[in-house]
Amino acid sequence: MHYALITYGTRGDVMPYIALALGLIEKGHRVTLLAPQNFNDLVESYGITFHALYGDSEKLLYTPEALRVLRSGNTFSLMRYMQKGSREIQARVSRDVLKGSEQADILISNVLSIIWVQAVAEKLNKKWGIVQLNPPSVPTKAFPFAGLAFFDSPYYNLFSHHLVRYFFWQFNKKDLNTFRQSLGLPVCKINPLNKVVNDNILNIHGFSPQLIPQPLDWNNNSLVTGFLFVPKKIRESRGIDKPPDKLLHWLNAGEKPVYVGFGSMPIPDPELLGDILNKIVAVTGLRVIFCRGWSVVSNLKAHPNLFEVDYIYHEWLFPQCNCAIVHGGAGTVAAVLKAKLPLIIVSIFGDQPWWGDIIRKKHLGTHIPFKQLTTQNLLKAIEYVQTPGVAKNINAIGGEIEKEDGLNAAVTVIDQYFN
Repeated sequence: MHYALITYGTRGDVMPYIALALGLIEKGHRVTLLAPQNFNDLVESYGITFHALYGDSEKLLYTPEALRVLRSGNTFSLMRYMQKGSREIQARVSRDVLKGSEQADILISNVLSIIWVQAVAEKLNKKWGIVQLNPPSVPTKAFPFAGLAFFDSPYYNLFSHHLVRYFFWQFNKKDLNTFRQSLGLPVCKINPLNKVVNDNILNIHGFSPQLIPQPLDWNNNSLVTGFLFVPKKIRESRGIDKPPDKLLHWLNAGEKPVYVGFGSMPIPDPELLGDILNKIVAVTGLRVIFCRGWSVVSNLKAHPNLFEVDYIYHEWLFPQCNCAIVHGGAGTVAAVLKAKLPLIIVSIFGDQPWWGDIIRKKHLGTHIPFKQLTTQNLLKAIEYVQTPGVAKNINAIGGEIEKEDGLNAAVTVIDQYFN
């Protein structure tokens, strides 16, 4: 089989799809990975065929308008900005999806691309399915939709999922039908998200059931299979785990450090974060490793207790640390938990507060919204996550996640569904 894997977003949205591609290739399938053009080098470095989708997700997140909205701390304003940006490029992205999918037998979509990929699959007469990393979008009575957890009762929970699906459809209906008509397809009058559930389309959720157990009221093709990690043997064969000598020397020269990194997520107030980290390393004696990712924090001061790195593979680095301060993207959360490392989620927007609350409620760490971040709050959080109770919980759940093989489980389900 030839699979077209379609994702859009940040590095955290692409890496699990790279893992999925490698898992499918290992089973003898051909794979083309469709992602924003700025991930060309990353995807091809793993020997995976790449097809570029229009747009640069880093530039979309780092415009002056996006940074202004981020600093406001208004999640809804940021979501409106992201939707506006997506709408402006959606027609070109959808055309790229169509072209990149023509030679494939099966299409696999991330959750945000469902309605567009569904149209492409219909036009090309292809089978298709979903692999999502975000909080569940399948309606359930078990929990409310992420961001709407004002109550927790069965009928409210179910209502919250349908409410989000309704607004998603209202926002995208006109653009989707314009695209469908350009493909020669009939106008879609019924919410296609409901059709996904009614048709029992494969919907794999790539996170651990230790965090979100599979609801009993889902249909048989909506599944929680586990986190998607790049296999260790592939990392080792490509030298991905090999750290710089300078970093190794620094790690060996003192106690385990605190990891700080926001991955591909813009920091709403880089100066504030820089000031906080400067104070922590200068006053407390704590050692900090700061992973820049796409972040720019220009006011960090050189200090023996501070080490800066652009990127380093999380599965190698995290076991060398004593706790992690992250933005709360699903991929980073997965790597922290697998390393049995207590974590502090400093959330910015989207699904990050939702993951942060799960971590807090399960006593695996704590959650601080970025707009509430202070030096005192962060130091209290670092002290809390070092307590025996948190350590016990993180070791237990990390051990269970370590036993899971989410990649193999997902690939097995995909094989069974499409064969």
